[in-house]
Amino acid sequence: MEIQAVFGNVFCMRLKLLPPEVDYVLIGAVLLLSGIGLAMLASAADVSATISPLFFRQATALFLGLIGMWFIAKIPYHSLRTVIPFLFAAGISVQFFLVIVGRTIRGTVSRLDFFGFQIQPSEFIKVMLLLVLALVLAKYKHVGIRALVVSGVLTALPVFLVLREPDFGMAALILSLWVGLLMVFGLSWKLFGTIVLIGAMLFAGAWQTLLLDYQKERILTFLHPTADPLRSGYNVNQSIIALGSGEILGRGLGHGPQSQLKFLPERHTDFILASVGEELGFIGVVLVVGLYSIVLVRIIMIARATRDPFGQLIASGVFLIFIIGFTVNAGMNMGILPVTGIPLPLVSYGGSNLLASCILLGLALSVKVHGTFSRHAPSELSNFI
Repeated sequence: MEIQAVFGNVFCMRLKLLPPEVDYVLIGAVLLLSGIGLAMLASAADVSATISPLFFRQATALFLGLIGMWFIAKIPYHSLRTVIPFLFAAGISVQFFLVIVGRTIRGTVSRLDFFGFQIQPSEFIKVMLLLVLALVLAKYKHVGIRALVVSGVLTALPVFLVLREPDFGMAALILSLWVGLLMVFGLSWKLFGTIVLIGAMLFAGAWQTLLLDYQKERILTFLHPTADPLRSGYNVNQSIIALGSGEILGRGLGHGPQSQLKFLPERHTDFILASVGEELGFIGVVLVVGLYSIVLVRIIMIARATRDPFGQLIASGVFLIFIIGFTVNAGMNMGILPVTGIPLPLVSYGGSNLLASCILLGLALSVKVHGTFSRHAPSELSNFI
């Protein structure tokens, strides 16, 4: 009896490490998605290696990310209001610093070396931008010219810095986040049309001045995928071949010729979904889509459950970042969207993206755990009344 009591107390203490209202279904789906990503990285090991070194790095990032998600979920999101401006300013400062000392990889300056690890600051600045946009927009009752201008200026600065890297995919994601939050907040169709018109004009100008040749090639390849199948269209064609070759059950982990023989470029990052389709088949792709559906539905349930505009905007922003990342990555793997370099959240290799995804999920969980005040009065207040 004493032994049972001791084990019972230890079990209860472990349960208290997590807030009682944490969404365990959401956490379970996140763990399964991350597990699939780790399995694909393990299968990507060279013949001479037992396990890919990418597996250990991603596993370390996942461990740190889960700790960060737990820690942020425990923090009331309301308490972040006072530090959000400083976090945003710090993120912008790091982006400026990146331009000076950042490491150039494949023609882009997007990573900083930190004690032997590579950090991509733009992955974290999207989190800080979400928080500052939620803080600003929550102060307005509706989206008017003033809210549009203020939020637009805040968005323009990180977009400009990200384009300097250049990272067209991340810039497009940040702009989509801004427009999506405005639409959630009640953007009128008139203002939406104005934004689309201005965006089209800016894109036309960027085509002439900012976009590099390889970025133009990706867009032109999307419009004409068969124009140059052995050069600009090679990645997408190999991705489609890998997806189709897996059929229903797949060829098995570590047995996909497109992935294992490296015919499929970036098989562990941009085109990891194609690797899933080749090695785990249609069943594996359906599993990934199903798990993402669970994550997205649970996040939108959190957004709808709270009446606090600040919490609603945070949860809605997390939803937008995940659905944009999933849709764009899946689309470019299937050849129905241009290749932009946006990874598949929680699955693709990349410690910065994985950590940022866990932070975003921690914010959503914080809204669920600490947004109950808007639905139920505290017991002290109820007893007093």
